[in-house]
Amino acid sequence: MAGVIKRIYNVCKEAYCGQLVRQLNKYGLRYDDLLIETDPDVMTAISRLPPRERALRQMRLKRALDCELKHSYVPEQLWDKQGDHRYLTPLIEKARKERLEKSYL
Repeated sequence: MAGVIKRIYNVCKEAYCGQLVRQLNKYGLRYDDLLIETDPDVMTAISRLPPRERALRQMRLKRALDCELKHSYVPEQLWDKQGDHRYLTPLIEKARKERLEKSYL
């Protein structure tokens, strides 16, 4: 029974993730672009990004806002060129581990 539920969950999860990526691609965003910057771990991770990646992130956010205001989407030929949607997650996890380690000391 648990195996069936786990398979159903995985199918739903994959369908949701695929739909989310398609919606983000329409605006030229990556998943990690949507993370809230007031979280201290996210702020630390963003500060650790290379300057070029930070600038690209800001440009993606500005372009998405511009597309939303104009009721338009990014051209379809750019959708597949977004790269890894989880570019910030490893840095966030590292920052979180460091923060927790520091708080235990």
